[in-house]
Amino acid sequence: MLNIGLIGNTEILQPYVKRIQKNKKINIIGKSSVGSNDQLNSFHFSIPEFNRVELIERADIILIDNSSLLPFRLLCDIVKKSKHIFTTEYLNLSIEECSQLVKLANEAGSVIQVSNPFYFIPAMLWLNENISSPSFIDVSHFPASPKIGNNTLLPLLLMFLDLTGINPKKIGAVLFRSGQKESDFINVRLEFGDASVVNLNYGTIESLNEFKIKAYSPNQFVTIDFVNKSFTCNNKAIDLTNYPPESEFDIFIDTIINKTKIISSIEDYYFALRTIQKIDKKISQFSSL
Repeated sequence: MLNIGLIGNTEILQPYVKRIQKNKKINIIGKSSVGSNDQLNSFHFSIPEFNRVELIERADIILIDNSSLLPFRLLCDIVKKSKHIFTTEYLNLSIEECSQLVKLANEAGSVIQVSNPFYFIPAMLWLNENISSPSFIDVSHFPASPKIGNNTLLPLLLMFLDLTGINPKKIGAVLFRSGQKESDFINVRLEFGDASVVNLNYGTIESLNEFKIKAYSPNQFVTIDFVNKSFTCNNKAIDLTNYPPESEFDIFIDTIINKTKIISSIEDYYFALRTIQKIDKKISQFSSL
């Protein structure tokens, strides 16, 4: 049985704990909490509290959220001890720090899985498995309640891990902003070695709530509309019966136990950060600010 320790805000981690408690292969040994007293509930008090160093020593797996603000040195120590890490949110790492973690994880045999929420949606599982290459993929993502900064772009990049990868050969990007209504429109064009193209349109536009993917490849015209729950290929409804929703965390545990390929690894995160750095540079050069 694998022992798991929780580090972070118990309110954020609580849904994961409910899944863990149903899995007989893992056992929660304790937590190191972040949060104010008014956030605490019966769930919080049902799990023993440890300081971080002691919890890391006792656990095989560390489940963390970004509120924990773990020092980079401590993250490195976790990996050096061959512990495994699942992050519910994106770690605030520089590219250099992320590169160092990739190297340490490879040396220690640690599994570090980064959250990739869109990848595990049934329609995306179908798309990653069924669309042929080369492909042209057009994404429009304008949520009603947008997240700020790279927290929008990261999941959009990571969801195409299997389809195109996240290490493009050529990048173009531009931003247009409306100061009066505080709206912005960002376009990112990624070109890959197999002639595939990913065209990302995202940002904040007043009164617009849209998350749609259009994919074109030989003999395949696909439209995935997440907001209206409409999924078609060549104008016919896509059968998602064989693509049930998958739990990121369950996949993570299965990777550790069965030594299967890591999905959304720290190395994938590293490549995504590098790509975002290049995108930011393009935006700074060719944008209306």
